Amino acid sequence: MLAAAARTSFAVGATGAGHVETIAGARHAWCFRPHFHVGDEIVQVLAGRARLRLPAACREVSAGDTVVVPAGVIHRFEPVDGSGWAFSSRFVPRIANGTAGPGSLDTLGAQAMALLAGRPSLRTDVEAIAQTCAVSAGHLARAFRRATGTSVHNFHVLLALHRAKALLRNGASIVEAALDGGFYDQAHLNREFVKTFGLTPAAFRAGWAMAA
Repeated sequence: MLAAAARTSFAVGATGAGHVETIAGARHAWCFRPHFHVGDEIVQVLAGRARLRLPAACREVSAGDTVVVPAGVIHRFEPVDGSGWAFSSRFVPRIANGTAGPGSLDTLGAQAMALLAGRPSLRTDVEAIAQTCAVSAGHLARAFRRATGTSVHNFHVLLALHRAKALLRNGASIVEAALDGGFYDQAHLNREFVKTFGLTPAAFRAGWAMAA
Protein backbone atom coordinates (compact mmCIF):
# COMPACT_ATOMS: atom_id res chain seq x y z
CA MET A 1 0.00 0.00 0.00
CA LEU A 2 2.78 2.47 0.82
CA ALA A 3 4.30 1.90 -2.64
CA ALA A 4 1.19 3.50 -4.15
CA ALA A 5 2.08 6.79 -2.50
CA ALA A 6 5.14 7.10 -4.79
CA ARG A 7 2.70 7.57 -7.68
CA THR A 8 1.43 10.85 -6.24
CA SER A 9 2.87 14.32 -5.84
CA PHE A 10 1.74 16.83 -3.23
CA ALA A 11 2.17 20.60 -3.13
CA VAL A 12 0.79 23.54 -1.19
CA GLY A 13 0.33 26.92 -2.83
CA ALA A 14 -0.72 30.30 -1.46
CA THR A 15 -3.69 32.24 -2.82
CA GLY A 16 -5.57 35.31 -1.69
CA ALA A 17 -8.08 33.02 0.04
CA GLY A 18 -5.43 30.98 1.84
CA HIS A 19 -3.37 27.88 1.09
CA VAL A 20 -4.50 25.39 -1.54
CA GLU A 21 -3.39 21.75 -1.41
CA THR A 22 -2.91 19.85 -4.68
CA ILE A 23 -2.50 16.10 -5.09
CA ALA A 24 -1.69 14.64 -8.50
CA GLY A 25 -1.85 10.90 -9.09
CA ALA A 26 -0.25 9.07 -12.01
CA ARG A 27 -2.30 6.44 -13.80
CA HIS A 28 -2.99 3.66 -11.35
CA ALA A 29 -5.93 1.56 -10.10
CA TRP A 30 -6.69 4.12 -7.39
CA CYS A 31 -9.30 2.92 -4.91
CA PHE A 32 -9.63 5.25 -1.93
CA ARG A 33 -11.55 4.51 1.26
CA PRO A 34 -14.75 6.53 1.86
CA HIS A 35 -13.57 9.88 3.20
CA PHE A 36 -14.28 13.62 3.34
CA HIS A 37 -12.32 16.85 3.15
CA VAL A 38 -12.66 20.11 5.07
CA GLY A 39 -12.57 22.08 1.82
CA ASP A 40 -14.20 21.61 -1.58
CA GLU A 41 -12.30 19.09 -3.72
CA ILE A 42 -11.96 19.95 -7.42
CA VAL A 43 -10.97 16.77 -9.25
CA GLN A 44 -9.72 16.69 -12.83
CA VAL A 45 -9.57 13.22 -14.41
CA LEU A 46 -6.44 13.22 -16.57
CA ALA A 47 -6.62 9.70 -18.00
CA GLY A 48 -8.76 6.57 -17.79
CA ARG A 49 -12.09 6.21 -16.04
CA ALA A 50 -13.17 6.19 -12.39
CA ARG A 51 -16.34 5.74 -10.41
CA LEU A 52 -17.33 8.34 -7.84
CA ARG A 53 -19.51 7.03 -5.03
CA LEU A 54 -21.48 9.51 -2.91
CA PRO A 55 -23.91 8.77 -0.04
CA ALA A 56 -26.96 8.87 -2.35
CA ALA A 57 -25.52 8.61 -5.85
CA CYS A 58 -22.86 7.02 -8.04
CA ARG A 59 -21.43 8.38 -11.29
CA GLU A 60 -18.69 7.55 -13.74
CA VAL A 61 -16.07 10.12 -14.70
CA SER A 62 -13.49 9.90 -17.47
CA ALA A 63 -10.50 11.73 -18.94
CA GLY A 64 -11.32 15.41 -19.44
CA ASP A 65 -14.02 15.53 -16.77
CA THR A 66 -13.90 17.89 -13.79
CA VAL A 67 -16.01 17.18 -10.73
CA VAL A 68 -16.44 19.14 -7.50
CA VAL A 69 -17.02 17.26 -4.24
CA PRO A 70 -18.34 19.71 -1.62
CA ALA A 71 -16.60 20.02 1.74
CA GLY A 72 -17.75 17.47 4.30
CA VAL A 73 -19.36 15.07 1.81
CA ILE A 74 -18.20 11.49 2.27
CA HIS A 75 -17.18 10.03 -1.07
CA ARG A 76 -14.99 7.42 -2.68
CA PHE A 77 -13.22 7.19 -6.03
CA GLU A 78 -12.52 3.72 -7.45
CA PRO A 79 -11.36 2.36 -10.83
CA VAL A 80 -13.87 1.26 -13.44
CA ASP A 81 -11.49 -1.22 -15.06
CA GLY A 82 -7.96 -2.58 -14.83
CA SER A 83 -6.40 0.19 -16.92
CA GLY A 84 -6.50 2.62 -13.99
CA TRP A 85 -6.92 6.38 -13.99
CA ALA A 86 -4.91 9.55 -13.37
CA PHE A 87 -6.08 12.66 -11.57
CA SER A 88 -5.28 16.05 -10.13
CA SER A 89 -7.18 17.26 -7.05
CA ARG A 90 -7.19 20.77 -5.61
CA PHE A 91 -8.64 21.46 -2.17
CA VAL A 92 -10.19 24.91 -1.84
CA PRO A 93 -10.22 26.14 1.76
CA ARG A 94 -13.39 27.15 3.53
CA ILE A 95 -13.97 28.89 6.84
CA ALA A 96 -14.39 25.96 9.22
CA ASN A 97 -16.92 26.12 12.02
CA GLY A 98 -16.51 23.37 14.60
CA THR A 99 -15.47 19.78 13.94
CA ALA A 100 -14.95 18.90 10.30
CA GLY A 101 -17.49 16.50 8.91
CA PRO A 102 -20.84 16.13 7.15
CA GLY A 103 -23.09 19.10 7.77
CA SER A 104 -26.43 17.35 7.21
CA LEU A 105 -26.44 14.83 10.06
CA ASP A 106 -29.60 14.37 12.10
CA THR A 107 -29.58 14.63 15.89
CA LEU A 108 -28.48 11.03 16.40
CA GLY A 109 -25.69 11.30 13.84
CA ALA A 110 -24.46 14.59 15.29
CA GLN A 111 -24.45 13.14 18.82
CA ALA A 112 -22.52 10.07 17.67
CA MET A 113 -20.03 12.23 15.78
CA ALA A 114 -19.41 14.37 18.88
CA LEU A 115 -18.80 11.25 20.97
CA LEU A 116 -16.37 9.89 18.38
CA ALA A 117 -14.48 13.19 18.28
CA GLY A 118 -14.02 13.03 22.04
CA ARG A 119 -12.56 9.51 22.16
CA PRO A 120 -8.82 9.47 22.96
CA SER A 121 -8.05 6.39 20.87
CA LEU A 122 -9.34 4.54 17.82
CA ARG A 123 -11.18 1.97 19.91
CA THR A 124 -14.57 2.95 18.53
CA ASP A 125 -16.82 0.84 20.85
CA VAL A 126 -20.08 1.22 18.93
CA GLU A 127 -21.98 -0.46 21.78
CA ALA A 128 -20.92 2.20 24.30
CA ILE A 129 -21.69 5.05 21.91
CA ALA A 130 -25.11 3.58 21.11
CA GLN A 131 -25.86 3.19 24.82
CA THR A 132 -25.01 6.84 25.43
CA CYS A 133 -27.29 7.79 22.52
CA ALA A 134 -30.08 5.58 23.99
CA VAL A 135 -30.37 3.37 20.89
CA SER A 136 -29.22 -0.12 19.96
CA ALA A 137 -25.86 -0.62 18.30
CA GLY A 138 -27.59 -1.99 15.21
CA HIS A 139 -29.89 1.01 14.94
CA LEU A 140 -26.97 3.42 15.33
CA ALA A 141 -24.90 1.60 12.70
CA ARG A 142 -27.73 1.59 10.15
CA ALA A 143 -28.76 5.20 10.78
CA PHE A 144 -25.18 6.45 10.66
CA ARG A 145 -24.46 4.68 7.36
CA ARG A 146 -27.67 6.04 5.81
CA ALA A 147 -26.75 9.58 6.84
CA THR A 148 -23.06 9.53 5.95
CA GLY A 149 -22.49 6.67 3.52
CA THR A 150 -19.93 5.01 5.77
CA SER A 151 -19.60 3.05 9.00
CA VAL A 152 -19.20 4.47 12.49
CA HIS A 153 -15.67 3.09 12.78
CA ASN A 154 -14.54 4.36 9.38
CA PHE A 155 -15.83 7.81 10.28
CA HIS A 156 -13.92 7.60 13.58
CA VAL A 157 -10.72 6.91 11.63
CA LEU A 158 -11.44 9.88 9.35
CA LEU A 159 -11.78 12.21 12.34
CA ALA A 160 -8.44 10.95 13.67
CA LEU A 161 -6.82 11.49 10.26
CA HIS A 162 -8.03 15.07 10.13
CA ARG A 163 -6.66 15.69 13.61
CA ALA A 164 -3.31 14.29 12.49
CA LYS A 165 -3.34 16.43 9.34
CA ALA A 166 -3.94 19.58 11.40
CA LEU A 167 -0.96 18.71 13.60
CA LEU A 168 1.27 17.99 10.60
CA ARG A 169 0.31 21.30 8.98
CA ASN A 170 1.55 23.03 12.12
CA GLY A 171 4.91 21.25 12.03
CA ALA A 172 4.33 18.40 14.49
CA SER A 173 6.46 15.30 14.03
CA ILE A 174 4.81 12.27 12.46
CA VAL A 175 5.09 10.34 15.73
CA GLU A 176 3.46 13.21 17.62
CA ALA A 177 0.66 13.50 15.04
CA ALA A 178 0.06 9.75 15.21
CA LEU A 179 -0.17 9.51 18.99
CA ASP A 180 -2.05 12.78 19.55
CA GLY A 181 -4.41 11.86 16.72
CA GLY A 182 -5.33 8.60 18.44
CA PHE A 183 -3.37 6.11 16.31
CA TYR A 184 -1.46 3.24 17.88
CA ASP A 185 1.88 4.26 16.38
CA GLN A 186 3.49 5.93 13.37
CA ALA A 187 3.08 2.84 11.17
CA HIS A 188 -0.65 2.79 11.91
CA LEU A 189 -0.99 6.43 10.83
CA ASN A 190 1.05 5.75 7.68
CA ARG A 191 -1.21 2.88 6.61
CA GLU A 192 -4.45 4.76 7.18
CA PHE A 193 -3.14 7.99 5.62
CA VAL A 194 -2.06 6.30 2.38
CA LYS A 195 -5.23 4.24 2.19
CA THR A 196 -7.34 7.39 2.48
CA PHE A 197 -5.39 10.14 0.71
CA GLY A 198 -2.90 8.36 -1.56
CA LEU A 199 0.22 9.88 0.01
CA THR A 200 2.27 9.44 3.17
CA PRO A 201 2.15 11.69 6.24
CA ALA A 202 5.81 12.53 5.51
CA ALA A 203 4.95 13.83 2.02
CA PHE A 204 2.04 15.83 3.44
CA ARG A 205 4.20 17.36 6.18
CA ALA A 206 6.99 18.18 3.73
CA GLY A 207 4.58 19.95 1.39
CA TRP A 208 3.36 22.20 4.17
CA ALA A 209 6.89 22.80 5.46
CA MET A 210 7.91 24.09 2.02
CA ALA A 211 4.90 26.43 1.97
CA ALA A 212 5.73 27.96 5.35
